[in-house]
Amino acid sequence: MVGDSATLVDLFAGCGGLALGFHQAGFETICANELHPDAALTYSRNLLVENEEIMKVGPINKVMSNKKIGKLGLDNSEVDCVAGGPPCQGFSNAGRGNPDDPRNALFKEYLRVVRKILPKSIVFENVPGFANRYGKGLRDRLIRDLGKMGYVTDYGVLQAHDYGIPQLRKRFVCIGIHKDWCASEEVRLPEPTWSKKDIDTKLTTRKVIGDLDVYHLRGGYGSGEIDGPENYLRPARTEFQKQMREESGTDKKGFTWNTKIPLHTPLVAKRMGEMQKGADISSFRGTSMQTEKLSQRVLDPDKCPRITVVSIPDDYIHYNRELPRTLSVRECARLQTFPDHFRFHGKRTTGGQLRKVDVPQYTQVGNAIPPRLAKSLATSLLSSIM
Repeated sequence: MVGDSATLVDLFAGCGGLALGFHQAGFETICANELHPDAALTYSRNLLVENEEIMKVGPINKVMSNKKIGKLGLDNSEVDCVAGGPPCQGFSNAGRGNPDDPRNALFKEYLRVVRKILPKSIVFENVPGFANRYGKGLRDRLIRDLGKMGYVTDYGVLQAHDYGIPQLRKRFVCIGIHKDWCASEEVRLPEPTWSKKDIDTKLTTRKVIGDLDVYHLRGGYGSGEIDGPENYLRPARTEFQKQMREESGTDKKGFTWNTKIPLHTPLVAKRMGEMQKGADISSFRGTSMQTEKLSQRVLDPDKCPRITVVSIPDDYIHYNRELPRTLSVRECARLQTFPDHFRFHGKRTTGGQLRKVDVPQYTQVGNAIPPRLAKSLATSLLSSIM
């Protein structure tokens, strides 16, 4: 504990989605590790404002070696939780389901750190593919090794919208509490907190991001971007919109961040406009509006978004027919339940081969665990630790 706060060591931390939810539940980060500088900067500027040296940037085997963990005193401090989501491309639905992908070996680094620190509790999160036949071997090893360390565990695939997140997003999650700190003989993942009725009526696209719309902006199209409003131009009208503003006090300040709106070429805007009217992307093959994209969807304003926020910004089209466009970083962040004060740093987007090395704002948002889901996990752990 640090004061009244439980302590968190956050591995493969990304931009801080998991940590934000844990902070909201009463944790405080005492050490974090992230490979990519831009994601680490976003995390530090939002969650470690007064102590940014807590963030260790670089490969986990170097910046979080056993020797350095010892020097930090983490192996003798009764850490309340070690959490992490090792890179998962080998099991991602967006990848090829390759169990031999070297990036999948990073889960062993997670186990090494847990073994060295022996925290009171652990959280391991990953893509749902970790629960399928490709991931079975590593999953079984994860549970077996945690058991040998003394952890009572539960695991499964959680659906984000069951916890108040306005999107379809499945994540494999394993939680564990060390037997010396476990308040009962078993550990359970948190039960869903939202009903299907509430999801369908309270988390429609319009009710989630409608107050961020910039339909009033005119001036034609052209390659490049225009700045979206930093000041709120519409009042928050729904419970969700108010929560995203009030959780950070931005409603009182009257502004938010990362609202830059993409401007598209006339041809791209025309294609998006036709899709808003019902055209399928495949219907443009052989025409001047043909695109290499195989999939692109228009968000329905009056339904809960049946999508998963991803790192490629042009996968989804805004519903506003006045200005056919893709979503802003802030709108994607809302779908992930990041409150409006949370500011993303680094490049806004990238493309081509740079997608393999850069971690721009859209990627940071798409790769994050939704803070609301993380808060549910953290709250469940706190209630089960003696």
